[in-house]
Amino acid sequence: MKNLYFENSHGERRIIAEVSSRAEAIDEIYNFCNDRNFTIFYVRSWELPEGFVKYDVGSWSEFFYLEI
Repeated sequence: MKNLYFENSHGERRIIAEVSSRAEAIDEIYNFCNDRNFTIFYVRSWELPEGFVKYDVGSWSEFFYLEI
């Protein structure tokens, strides 16, 4: 299992789910945003050298990170 993190606009990260795949991470990201009435218009992702996949869902200051 890998941790999925949410990073708020203050740069603070917290674990929001434990997932077993990238597809499950996307599902959890949609669930998290839906619970907060945030509409996702796109999902963009890229791997970071620090060992994470970073997910951008259209907020200029909040992101999701998945351990890889």
